[in-house]
Amino acid sequence: MDLFVVAGGIAWMLCLPRGLPAQDLATLGQQKPLTLTGGLSVRTVFYQAHGIEARRKPFSYVVSGAPVLSVYGWSIPVSFVFSEQERSFRQPFNQFGMSPTYKWLTFHAGYRNLQFSPYTLAGHTILGGGVEATPGILRFGFVYGRLQRATAVDTTSGSLEPFAYTRRGYALKLGIGKGGRSLDFSLMKGKDDSTSVEHAPLMSYALNQRPVTPAENTVFGVSVRLPFLRTFFWEADGGLSFYTRHLGSSVALDSAETLLPSLLTHTLGRLMHINGTSEFYSAYQTSVGYRGKGFSLRVQYRRVDPGYQSMGAYFFNNDVENLTLAPSFVMLKQRVRFSGSVGVQRDNLQQQKQATSRRVIGAANLSADITEQLGLDINFTNFSTNQRARTILIADSFLLAQTTRNLSITPRYIVTHETTSHALMLSYNRTSLLDQNPRSEADNTLQSSNAFLNYQLTFVQRGLSLSANLNRTQLKRAAGVDGNRGVTLNASQRLADNRLSVGVNASFLRSLQQNQPGKILNQGVRLDWQAHPMHRFNALVNLIGNYPDAPTAESYNRRYTEFRGELGYHFSF
Repeated sequence: MDLFVVAGGIAWMLCLPRGLPAQDLATLGQQKPLTLTGGLSVRTVFYQAHGIEARRKPFSYVVSGAPVLSVYGWSIPVSFVFSEQERSFRQPFNQFGMSPTYKWLTFHAGYRNLQFSPYTLAGHTILGGGVEATPGILRFGFVYGRLQRATAVDTTSGSLEPFAYTRRGYALKLGIGKGGRSLDFSLMKGKDDSTSVEHAPLMSYALNQRPVTPAENTVFGVSVRLPFLRTFFWEADGGLSFYTRHLGSSVALDSAETLLPSLLTHTLGRLMHINGTSEFYSAYQTSVGYRGKGFSLRVQYRRVDPGYQSMGAYFFNNDVENLTLAPSFVMLKQRVRFSGSVGVQRDNLQQQKQATSRRVIGAANLSADITEQLGLDINFTNFSTNQRARTILIADSFLLAQTTRNLSITPRYIVTHETTSHALMLSYNRTSLLDQNPRSEADNTLQSSNAFLNYQLTFVQRGLSLSANLNRTQLKRAAGVDGNRGVTLNASQRLADNRLSVGVNASFLRSLQQNQPGKILNQGVRLDWQAHPMHRFNALVNLIGNYPDAPTAESYNRRYTEFRGELGYHFSF
């Protein structure tokens, strides 16, 4: 391996994201000073195709590894991948972080992904530092750092669209509580650095983009967890986000006094810039429930304003309001288990859209152990969507009225003996998208079904396993009918004190692609050899062929064969 490859592999190792889980400093003296564990894998793949364009190169290789360096119990995981398809060794990111703990103190440094509440700091990665403390019933958290890295725009190619400013911020959490009873307040503040990207408006206009302007965001959050009367509970989360989209705007917010109380406006003026581009949003969810012996029930209401966002979160499903009822129970000594939910959902909360979508949401899961050998699982979901026009008339062809429904039924029968085991499983799944608009029903209605019957016989002491699978799939749509049906056979045998495993598989399918019948054959052989506790080898050969009854020039129905072979080596240390 030449110097370029070695240098590139080291660079790739250093560039990949990695982090340290929280380490307890109190046990530092009990840890080993330095340990190295992990693995290294080398795979080579051979490929050949006839009748179609090759889907990959004739020869390829992949070298990958995941070493873990441990220094006094602090784990530093590293991973790398090197192949012939990537020789530039670009550095898309370089992330490293740790969160050591000592008793009730936790420190954060580097790249950390934290959550203080669902609507303020909610899983956003921060490059910086912070601390969390839980002395007794008190809870405190603070973190400060960079939320976003500046990216410049290449005006010749527009390779980065859109660009972004450097964004920094901090988050604060104060709370009290323990044992499921708590009250927490949180604050998230983020601000773009307008000097981090030069000539930003000019580059936006050059690329015909909407100007990207520096923004600022302040979010207040509250979370409550309160059990009462032993078996009841109340949970609530809320957020109020104040977002200024353009810090440099000269337009004043004349209506600030009417939108917000004067005291609140004055307080916010100290925390953030308020001008004509400032907006505020709210989001909250609350639920009341009962947890009893063998039965629970939760009623939840959730509402998120259109446009709600926080610089401490990557994404919110906003402009949504829903009310759900979720029961669950177990009975007959936990041999029957049920969970489900049903509710209604709507959007267009501020009447800004031309139509309002309303959905009926439902889901149910039932699992039953009828006997020690026989069981049954049933899953059902139903989502209905309807649009209602407001004052602006909409053509009937654009109105949406759809129902998405899924049903899955899986009975199972398993018998285990000292020398053999038998497993028989039947599964049926049906999914349908029903368009109830007469003008678009024929084009948008979809129905798919999948059924299989699988039997597996295992000779435990001999290390032999045999299985047979009968399956049938079908997809009906306006363009035609696709699907297949057939049989798949598998066998595997362990030899040499279970150090060598040999497996073969073969399948024959009768296929249907856009109403064109044909056959699909698939055969493969696999070998796995554990030569040493630290060394493992594997080999794979696979051949697949598509044989339509009436071949056409279309890519979906050509006569072709594909061969793939693989050799691999894995080293564990």
